[in-house]
Amino acid sequence: MKNYLLLILFLVPAISVSAQNISINATGTAPDTSSMLDISSTNTGLLIPRMTSAQRDSIILPANALQIYNTTTKSLNIYNNSRWESISSKASTNNLVNVYSLSDLPAPVSSAITLDATKMYIFSGIVDISPNYLSLNGAGLRGMDPAKDGVMSSVSGGVLRSTAVSVFIESLAVIPLSATTKAYDFADATGTKFCNLFSGCSVVEVGIPSLGVGQISGFKAITIVKNYWNCKDGVKVTGTVGKFASTLNFITGITAGSAIEFLAGITIDDIDLGNNYFIYTGQTGVKVNSGAVIDRGIMTSNMFRGVSTLLTGFDSYTPGWQMVSNTNIPNSRAFAFLYMTANSTSTSLPVSNTYYKIAGTTTTVNAKKFSTTSNKITYTGKTPIIGKVFVIVGAKAPANNSDFSIVIAKNGVIIAAPIGSIAASSNNQSFQITFISELDMSTNDYVEVFIKSNNANASAITVEEMQFRISE
Repeated sequence: MKNYLLLILFLVPAISVSAQNISINATGTAPDTSSMLDISSTNTGLLIPRMTSAQRDSIILPANALQIYNTTTKSLNIYNNSRWESISSKASTNNLVNVYSLSDLPAPVSSAITLDATKMYIFSGIVDISPNYLSLNGAGLRGMDPAKDGVMSSVSGGVLRSTAVSVFIESLAVIPLSATTKAYDFADATGTKFCNLFSGCSVVEVGIPSLGVGQISGFKAITIVKNYWNCKDGVKVTGTVGKFASTLNFITGITAGSAIEFLAGITIDDIDLGNNYFIYTGQTGVKVNSGAVIDRGIMTSNMFRGVSTLLTGFDSYTPGWQMVSNTNIPNSRAFAFLYMTANSTSTSLPVSNTYYKIAGTTTTVNAKKFSTTSNKITYTGKTPIIGKVFVIVGAKAPANNSDFSIVIAKNGVIIAAPIGSIAASSNNQSFQITFISELDMSTNDYVEVFIKSNNANASAITVEEMQFRISE
């Protein structure tokens, strides 16, 4: 023992002892009176115990303030109130927080782990936070590998939650672990925040059916891009929303509900669904509930395989929607066709060379993005179109040397050209007039067919037959 003591004294330049205080330095300076151990050096440091996370966790009854260097996470760890906390080496200059386990996150309070709004939390591996949830509080979440990095919990409700803050998540999977768990519960009633779920934000069940993706309410814009969902139910969208965009997502495993559902209480400006892949047996692809108010929507190049009901509550011809190149969904177009046969209602022509609307009851064959009444077709779509107009009228001349012309009127105003006419006909002679034209149409514009007598030989005419079509 004496030999070891001599060796220590020989190796340490100077050890000063003052009552209960000890100093170690090269100058023999006395210890600071406020310090139990005062170590000073200008060319060496203090080396504390180094160990892996597993070795750290095997320490029996660690004391508060116990410190180690974690070789697994490459960070200083300190034990505080029954948990190990990570101390970032760049805490003062870097907003990144590396998360390897629950202990790397703020302590839960009533199941809520409230994140630091100024930080970006980088997850490595799947971190089990059961039975808690993450209150994002404006913080960002990111994984490095979306197939390996994520968070899971058995909490009732959303695993990730936020209120009145923007949401940014990238390459981070969520695994809901109970029948009452869902991945997301995000809300913004201010209309000023953004919800971004970017590339690799998967929602995956591991043999335990859950509530699925969850609910997103409000936000100025919701953007869901390049994600994978394999869960019982999809996303529910409600509140007052500026724009909702879902693009290049792979959606499978839906066994209850819909992949994307717009709830009854939603008011939304724009919806953009493009290049999504819906692949599951049965159920619904996209659902719009009664009471949902949607101004504009577009669906482009979405693919469906095995899905029983592709769309519920709307279709290609719903006003405000445009659909192109979606599996088994007709491309959107506007068209209307009405006719009358054996009409006996006379059209009065009291003043020659003056147009009057053709009288009679018409029957509608079809009307998509149009509404119809007798001899009137009204455009109900929300995107301006060029309407192609086709009219055929058939009648009998009511007097000798009578001749007639037909035109269309837009919003009650006669369009002077082109016109369709016949030459003078003898009394009771049958004739047909054909009319073809095009015109610009916007929402609520309406078109009617008018006729006039070109001389004073006829004061009335009965148009017995008419075909009237408008198509985009």
